Amino acid sequence: MKLNRSEISRIWPIAKRRMGARVVSWVQRLFSTDRLVKNVFRENHGKRVLLCHLPEAFSGKELPKHHSNLTECLVVARCFNRLGYNVDCASRAKSGIDYTPYDVVFGINGNAFMGSFSANADISPLRIFYSVGAETCFNYRKTAMRNLEFYSRHGRWFLDSNRYMPGDPRNYYEARFSDAVICLGDRYVYEQFLEEDSAQERYCWLPAFYFKVNEPCEEKDFAACRRNILWFGSTGLLHKGLDIAIDFAAAHPEFTLHVCGSSSNEKDFWEYYRPIIKNCSNIVLHGFVDIESKEFADLLVQCGILLNPSVSEGGAVSVLNVLGNGALLPVYSRATGIDFSDNGIVVPGVTYTAFEEAMLRADSLPLETFAAKAFAAHRFVREECSLEKYEERMYGYIKNIIENRKDRI
Repeated sequence: MKLNRSEISRIWPIAKRRMGARVVSWVQRLFSTDRLVKNVFRENHGKRVLLCHLPEAFSGKELPKHHSNLTECLVVARCFNRLGYNVDCASRAKSGIDYTPYDVVFGINGNAFMGSFSANADISPLRIFYSVGAETCFNYRKTAMRNLEFYSRHGRWFLDSNRYMPGDPRNYYEARFSDAVICLGDRYVYEQFLEEDSAQERYCWLPAFYFKVNEPCEEKDFAACRRNILWFGSTGLLHKGLDIAIDFAAAHPEFTLHVCGSSSNEKDFWEYYRPIIKNCSNIVLHGFVDIESKEFADLLVQCGILLNPSVSEGGAVSVLNVLGNGALLPVYSRATGIDFSDNGIVVPGVTYTAFEEAMLRADSLPLETFAAKAFAAHRFVREECSLEKYEERMYGYIKNIIENRKDRI
């Protein structure tokens, strides 16, 4: 997609006024559809890889922590550099690329990656697809069920408050046509792909990572905070289960709900819920909260439960950022793409009834058990979901994929 000057001048003031600096950053990336940065590390290796992701990761500036995607892009590039590849990076939306020089094409869904499936028989790079979300068919099914579940309770549709895969089937095709697929998330996310595709040898799963912004949590007053709930999300408010969190708080005034990061652009959702929230003194709207801010650190002390009723994820970084920097008891859907084992309360289905039961079960836990689970979840994220472990796992997967398919490069 290309935007002309008149379209940019029309959209830019609106973005700046309504969405703030961080979403403006996203708009800037949207505009840079034709970017291709060559040899990002200025090396002289014998092989070349095209990374179809975010060229902005190589600006030389410190990468922001409001989203993990720029850091992921930089990590992948470092892995290929270690393996002896010159790294070019194209915007995921770029088209018209000459793929002839590349031994490997690595990327997420978009024009740049899909374009490597060329009709030109002379172009046959090794293709590695990096899936950062749930499997396409799984996502569609769960989204439909989530919409229906909400309609059954409230008698209305908020179809714009979910997250959908692209309108074309590219995401589905890219996973099935590529030589290898790295799925962000846990085994549950990985198994979604295997249910749709029997070629198990092409797939592997990679746990997501968190950004460390606080020192390890050593102690906490759970007697004071155990009934304070934190919902930490972004766009797609039904997809992320904010309706479930609000409905629970409205029905149980003994709990306090803190809502962080919700999107103000989903007008139908807010037109319905603002009057409800206005009548509930136990629901606090914080808006966007920077994870490097004091407000974030204070919320981690103030809250005892992290509530995440997401319908589908590829490893929820928002959950990891909260639990890696503070000790909270996770009450979460299995679709979150993280497995805390017994160190949390996992909810198989994303319905209000299931989550209400799970929250009341959490509330009935002895204080010592509640605290022990919260601290164990905190330790798990810090030990198993660090950026360093993510990079080493990514390096190992890419190395194995290349070595097992040497006949292709």
